[in-house]
Amino acid sequence: MRKAIITAGLALLATTVGLAQNAPSRDNGKVVYDKWCLPCHGAVAPAEMPFGGYGLPGTSALRIKYRGEIPAVLEDRTDLVPAFIRTVVRGGLFGMPMTRRTEISDAELDDIITYLTRNNN
Repeated sequence: MRKAIITAGLALLATTVGLAQNAPSRDNGKVVYDKWCLPCHGAVAPAEMPFGGYGLPGTSALRIKYRGEIPAVLEDRTDLVPAFIRTVVRGGLFGMPMTRRTEISDAELDDIITYLTRNNN
């Protein structure tokens, strides 16, 4: 009986530690977002990019779509929900291509979602 209790306790501890290590990270979400999303969805193109300083395709498309009613820059939004972000990233939408798990893992996508929803009410 004692061995079973110890084994169960160790299993619970391992599960708890594993969950803590796998909790979504807003900081890593920013890093992954900057690598994969910012080139199309930033405010303006960084100077070192071709056509630097001009509007980016994702931001420009959202600016036209929303006509100023919703921020075009994804990092400025407060209305994004996890299910929508996940659906658009994995399946694409209009001109945005789908993103494979070999490019952005599910854990990294969770991090991006945590980063993009950080200001939601």
